[in-house]
This record gives sequence, structure tokens and C-alpha cells, in this order.
Amino acid sequence: MRGVWHYHVLLALFTLLWGGNFVLAEVALREMTPITFSVARFFMGGIGMVLLFYGYGPTRLNGSRLHIPRIRVSEWPRLILVSLFGATLAPWLGIEGLALTHAGRAAFWLALAPVVSAVLGYGLGTEQIGRMGRIGILVAGVGTAGLAIDGIQSDLGYQLGDAVLVAALVLAVAELHLIKPLAIRYGAIPIVTLRTIIGWVLYMFIATPSVVQQDWLGLSFWTWTAIILGGTVGVGMGQWVKVRALRAIGPTQIVVYGNLVPLATILIGWATIGSGSSLIELTAGMLVVVGAFCLQVGGAATQEHQPPVA
Repeated sequence: MRGVWHYHVLLALFTLLWGGNFVLAEVALREMTPITFSVARFFMGGIGMVLLFYGYGPTRLNGSRLHIPRIRVSEWPRLILVSLFGATLAPWLGIEGLALTHAGRAAFWLALAPVVSAVLGYGLGTEQIGRMGRIGILVAGVGTAGLAIDGIQSDLGYQLGDAVLVAALVLAVAELHLIKPLAIRYGAIPIVTLRTIIGWVLYMFIATPSVVQQDWLGLSFWTWTAIILGGTVGVGMGQWVKVRALRAIGPTQIVVYGNLVPLATILIGWATIGSGSSLIELTAGMLVVVGAFCLQVGGAATQEHQPPVA
């Protein structure tokens, strides 16, 4: 834990912000179509990353001031894939899934992240999971199984939303694994900035018809808050925090913090808009939290020791 505590503090802080982001998104979807809200939020995320990029002070990378790196030709396919997964498809599917469920339930599906990340980590040969970590994955898996069963039995049509959210989750976790070599080589801020901008451009091709039809002047204060705060902090800087933490923490341990987002979402939603969850959802959430801490204690150790990520 020595030397990495500040990463855990940052991730814990952004867990609260991500939880609030789900609630704000649920409010915004009352006035906007899912894809319009998502692309607007990512536009703000791009602005946030550009400001962070150019406001990073005198920090130097490879002996020179931070700048847009010259990406190797052979690595552009990976960067495009990362952008497509993490900044186009994942947010699009995620917001569409949220529109079909509710904030607390959408956040609960993040409980699958450690399982998906562990499988990818084993496949890529980048992580090892200890016995306690395996127990944590199993416990979290039981919780999400209960959530899935609840969705199938529900009369509110959650099945489609659940499936879309799982697809978004798989893409988001895959992005975290794929982006790591790029972040190690070029730095977290430049890569996440490029990834956000490229993904947003791709996203705009899809979302343009909805964006044109949106009544932007008629949006409420809280919807604009969801766009600006959710974009600059949740989408842009939050992603940078995760990628920067890869220098000392494995991808699976990072996505473990996603397991705490549902609790933050439920508490914030209950306190602000009066939303609630079913008994099964709350029970699944407790299993998710137990599984998250077991995985945190068990560890998801990276097999390679990498140089610092800027």
C-alpha cells in the first residue's frame, strides 16, 4: 500500500463523483435523448482533458514539456480501437441502458467489472489474482446474478437495459486493458486527451441528427450541471485518474472502485431525488461491496513493473 495510497484516495473521491453522475444523468434524461446527453457530456469531457493537458504546469515528460505525442504508425490501430470502445460505444450503450433502467440499477452492473477485468487480465497475461481475490470475484458474481434474475422477473422491462449495460461494461473494461501500453509509452494525459477527442468525433457522426433537434436553450439548470460536471469531471478527469493509477495499481483493482459506485449512487439518489431500489438490488449491492473488498485484499498484482505514467 505504501506509495500508492494517494491513488486510492483519488479513486475513492471519484467514486463519489461517479455515483452522483449517475443520478444527474437520470435527471438529464427527462429532458434529453440518451445519445444527445451522452455526446454533450463527452464534449465537455474533451474540454476538461484539454484544459488539464495544457494546464499541467512545468511537468516534463521524456525531458520536454508535455505535448501531443507522435504516435507510432503501428500503434494507431490500438488508439483508434481504444477510442471506439471507451469514448464512443461504451458511453453510448451505457446511457441507453440507463434510460431503460434507473441510476441505482445501472450503477450496480459495474459489479461485473472485476470479473471481466480479471478474465481479460489472465488472457493478456498482465495480472494474477490471489485466493482471496477469487473469493471476491465469486461473491460479486453471486450478487450480480441476483441482479440479473431480478431483471428477468421484473415487470418494468429491465432485461434489455441490463444487456445493454453489460455490453457497455465489457467495452469499458477492455479499453482499460488496451490503453495501458499507450499510457506507459506516451503518458496518461496525452493519451486520454487523444482518446477522448477521437472518440467524440466518431460519436458526433452518430449523434448529429439528435443534437440538431435538441432544444438546448430549454434545458434546466440541473441538466446543464449533469452535462458540464459529468463531462469535465466524470468523463474527462475521472478517466485520467484511472489511467494514471495504472502506474501502481492493476486494472482489476482499479475497477473494484466501480463496485462502490452503486452504494454512492443509491445514497445520493435517495437523498436528492427520492429514488430507491428493491430488496434484491440492495442485497446484491451488499454482496458486491463484500466481493470488492475481498478482491482488494486479495490483490490483482500486475506481472510487469512499468515506469511512471505522466
